[in-house]
Amino acid sequence: MSEKEQAQQAFLHAAKDALGMTWDELAMAAGIVPRTFKNYRLPDDSKNHRAMPSLARDAVQRLLDDHAKKNRKKVA
Repeated sequence: MSEKEQAQQAFLHAAKDALGMTWDELAMAAGIVPRTFKNYRLPDDSKNHRAMPSLARDAVQRLLDDHAKKNRKKVA
């Protein structure tokens, strides 16, 4: 497993856990077709694996950032 793939998969799993969403919910919230999103999670030796473009990664990161902001407001 490449370092990039491991980072991509770890990022997606961490996002899913942090947001408390299913894979399909996360995909839709990020504006990514669920089937395409699944390809980003596959092992890199799978013929359907795809590296996640920065646009998709940025969309997931925005969801995480928004979630963190909402949680900070609840604590404050």
